[in-house]
Amino acid sequence: MKYSIIISEKELLKDSDKITWIGISKKLDQKKTDATESLKNVIKLISLQFPELPNKMVWGNYLIFEEYEKIVVIDIDYENIDSIKNEILNIVLNEDLAVLIGKENKIYRDISEIKN
Repeated sequence: MKYSIIISEKELLKDSDKITWIGISKKLDQKKTDATESLKNVIKLISLQFPELPNKMVWGNYLIFEEYEKIVVIDIDYENIDSIKNEILNIVLNEDLAVLIGKENKIYRDISEIKN
């Protein structure tokens, strides 16, 4: 199943989810650049958690990271998307970053928002 998750520095989040999504969309229209150190660290942690997944598009399962200044987009193709999504949520939110999932129209700001 194909899926995308956006990881963001919390400073990009606004009081309104609508304004946050618009701001994130504008950032994604900009040229790709190296992510911040905290985002690079999260990329490393996620990659270590799923060493079996290639970081380039292949036939089958993959985990691709696209870096922007304060955002990382993860494109995922994985059979058990709920399992990988939950693991990514735990990693990212424990690093004090935010997770945005467009398919759910949801912004996760804090680890307490995850349903166990």
